[in-house]
Amino acid sequence: MQRYQEEQDQRDREIAEQKAAVEEARNEIFEQLDKEERRRRAEQEYVERLRNELYYEEFEAGEQEKERRRAEEQARITEELMAANEYQAQLKAERKRQEESEEIEFRQKMLQKFAEDDRLDQMNEQRRRMRELEHKRNADMLWKQK
Repeated sequence: MQRYQEEQDQRDREIAEQKAAVEEARNEIFEQLDKEERRRRAEQEYVERLRNELYYEEFEAGEQEKERRRAEEQARITEELMAANEYQAQLKAERKRQEESEEIEFRQKMLQKFAEDDRLDQMNEQRRRMRELEHKRNADMLWKQK
């Protein structure tokens, strides 16, 4: 019985050793898998971090480009407005010079017309006086004849 018990104990030890060996092999495989999983996650996190940094850099570059374009557009608009303003000022000055020239020309024409009217009035006045004198002479002559 004792020998049977020892064989049983021996078998139990062998089974326990086999279980321990299997468990140890299982633990090694688990540790390798766990190590591989941690390495894969670390690599995945690294790639994700790089992707996020790249996205952020691209986003920032895009925003800077948009801001640069907005600034250029604003500068272009400002230049166009200034050029348009200067052009309008030139047109206004030219219009004013033209109006002044037209006003001077109009005054000269009016002065000439008034001078001509005065001359015509003088001539008409002279004719009227001449006619008056002629009528007077005719009346005197008719009176004398009568």
